[in-house]
Amino acid sequence: MRKWSALLLLVVAAVWLVPASLAAQDAPGKTAFMENKCNQCHTVESQGVEKTSKMTAPDLSDAGNMVESADWLKGFLMKENAGPNGKKHLKTWSGTDDQLQAIIGWITGLKKS
Repeated sequence: MRKWSALLLLVVAAVWLVPASLAAQDAPGKTAFMENKCNQCHTVESQGVEKTSKMTAPDLSDAGNMVESADWLKGFLMKENAGPNGKKHLKTWSGTDDQLQAIIGWITGLKKS
């Protein structure tokens, strides 16, 4: 009986701790995304991020497969590069360089199977 209790406790701990550790892996980029209010226009359905306004911008769940490179994305967010539609990003970047790098790393890692 003790072995089963110990095993059950181990399984419960693993189920509880593993998702928390996985969430911590993407926390800096997702946190910076939310802090800079990128979710006013964008959703990231794969990460449970919903937009907070009526603005229409693409869902970024598969952005890692759509952007040319991290350098291109940085230029787009800094209004140096135009997107595929020939337009520049609507919002001027106002966050820190560290936040920008975190968001770029997070977004370029978002890929649908």
